[in-house]
Amino acid sequence: MLLFCCSCGQQIPPLLLTILPPVGATVGRELTVPLLVQGSEELLQWSWESLTTPELGKRLRRPSLTTYSRGRAVWRWTPMADDAGEQEVAFSVSSAQQQVEEHVKFVVAVGGDPPVFREPVGEGTTLDLRQTACAAVSVAVESSAAAMVELSLEDAPENAAFAQTSDLTGELLFCPSDAQIAAETIYPLLLVAEAGTQIVRKSYVIVLRRRS
Repeated sequence: MLLFCCSCGQQIPPLLLTILPPVGATVGRELTVPLLVQGSEELLQWSWESLTTPELGKRLRRPSLTTYSRGRAVWRWTPMADDAGEQEVAFSVSSAQQQVEEHVKFVVAVGGDPPVFREPVGEGTTLDLRQTACAAVSVAVESSAAAMVELSLEDAPENAAFAQTSDLTGELLFCPSDAQIAAETIYPLLLVAEAGTQIVRKSYVIVLRRRS
């Protein structure tokens, strides 16, 4: 179907949007969707909307749509664990005279990289009991596959406690008793990060420097 431009007396070819859907999509891995309006030299306006997850465009790690010359654009997205399953995205492109919309359906498979501990750095720390009675250790993880990672302390010694402070952070607190100070100088701890079926552990040692 051709459109007619009354002011210029010419027929306008319809916009033909071609979308190359992703062959596969996996949690935690970036996928790209190339878009093309063939033969267009006009200034185009691009937009997209997730029909499956309406709030997708408002996320901190939301998809990006990069436009290029000659009617080309690329949509990029790294799904999270909550996005696993069927997805449908509507892409729209418009010129001064017309607009066209096409939908793409695909399935996001469960996968992605396991969580990574960013804090604490290293394998341990020293608690100088001449200065303070407790060791406070900040814990932070990074996850491309999950928005929230469950953090905990496994087989914790007495007087060691862990509190999760946000979706990806927590704090370890160890306040050894006088009996513990007299008995041992090295206390190994095991930090655990769990995102779905993925479990990562980090060994961390607290060395006591006694008061005298």
